[in-house]
Amino acid sequence: MYVNKRIIKDVLDSLAVFLVAVFLFIGVIALLCVFGGEIMSCFGFTYSSVRSVIGFFVIGAIISWPISLTAEAIPKVLCYDKKVLRKWQAVIVYIVLATFATSVGLFVVDSHTTKVVANKPSIIVVSLLLALFNSYSIIVHRPENT
Repeated sequence: MYVNKRIIKDVLDSLAVFLVAVFLFIGVIALLCVFGGEIMSCFGFTYSSVRSVIGFFVIGAIISWPISLTAEAIPKVLCYDKKVLRKWQAVIVYIVLATFATSVGLFVVDSHTTKVVANKPSIIVVSLLLALFNSYSIIVHRPENT
């Protein structure tokens, strides 16, 4: 049986690139989670391990994802499609809704975990920071075709 070595080499190269991308993605997520945990520790956030912090933020993001989609869509529709809001008003609406959406997810995770203890101010502050960082890319710097 003849096996083309070029095809095998291409498959192995693609697999190596995919694995490197996965490890980089996991590393970036871990750094963001630890950074968020350190910000929250100023407000009384405690955790037992880095793994528990990563789990806290990842599960919180998964839970708050449907609400976050709505929080992203409402200001876009009101600003760009319906022309009801100005851009700065849409940013404020987005920040409020995104802070609420992220807070809901993190509150749910906090109420069901024992390895991570977060109080309300720390969750709200991190949710607000995430909303502020995302507001530029979602509302202010809007691509032309969306």
